Amino acid sequence: MLNTEVGAVLAVIRRPPEPNSQFLHPPEDSFETVLQSLKSLRGLIFNPQQEWRSVDPSIYLSPFLDVIQCDDIPAAATGLALLSVLKILKLEIFDEKTPGAKEAMNSAVTAITGCRLERAAPVAEDAVMMRILLVLTAIMKHRAAVMLTDHSVCTVVNTCFQVVKQSASRGDLLQRTARYTMNELIQTIFSRLPEIEVRNWENSESDNEDADLDSGHGIRSAVDIFRFLCSLLNVVEVVDAEGLGGGGVQTADEDVQLFGLVLITSAVEMSGDSIGRHPKLLRMIKDDLCHHLVHYGTCSSPLVLSMICSTFLNLYHSLSRLAFM
Repeated sequence: MLNTEVGAVLAVIRRPPEPNSQFLHPPEDSFETVLQSLKSLRGLIFNPQQEWRSVDPSIYLSPFLDVIQCDDIPAAATGLALLSVLKILKLEIFDEKTPGAKEAMNSAVTAITGCRLERAAPVAEDAVMMRILLVLTAIMKHRAAVMLTDHSVCTVVNTCFQVVKQSASRGDLLQRTARYTMNELIQTIFSRLPEIEVRNWENSESDNEDADLDSGHGIRSAVDIFRFLCSLLNVVEVVDAEGLGGGGVQTADEDVQLFGLVLITSAVEMSGDSIGRHPKLLRMIKDDLCHHLVHYGTCSSPLVLSMICSTFLNLYHSLSRLAFM
């Protein structure tokens, strides 16, 4: 499988540009390091030193990640490299017990979320962004996702949300895919909340970012993400108003509010009563979320009000059981 993926990526990188392409194809020596990395992996494939499931995943992931991170690589090759990473993740060649899994997973997040397409046509860029969303979802659903740091998890969510925002001016398919992916990420992250070990976090009420992050992601990322979701309810937009001297008035962005409510509902539903067992999350629900829900419930459209009522009902079902314990 790896040999096929390497061959496909090499073929696309070396493929001459189309005659009518408006984007210049850089000389091959500008990404010689990337080519050499792929060739080295091909040599390793036919001379394995140990069982693949015990090999450090970085050895066979890094060449593809190098392609993804290289600014001079054609968008088609970047897209193929993303599909190669996706295939490796879906086949689960490694898991959380494999040596080097933690570094490999976090390196994959860094490379994929840092992918930049400087010379790509809009259509090609949209295709690559769709594949980035697929790979980010596969990373969060992988068995070794428990080894991701809090920073990596937050970066994945932030990157997906940036695609949601950028897709507003692009094709409808990209926007729908980005929103679906965002919801899927939230469901995946908060479904693990019951299993998260929070002793170190809860024993120290410090918000110091230099706290021990060597272990996998935990309550820190859940708190940061939930705080971000609550902030979506307070997003405003400037609406032009006649007779105000060319100025405008600020109103709640209903589309963003609805999207935020959908994500909050997913987080609450997937975490169950566990969301109320963590003091920081419970405090945020009481102080931030409920404040926004009550405030906008009195001045929103029927659609937003309906979603707010549904959110309150989900909170009631999730937290009421704790009152009797």
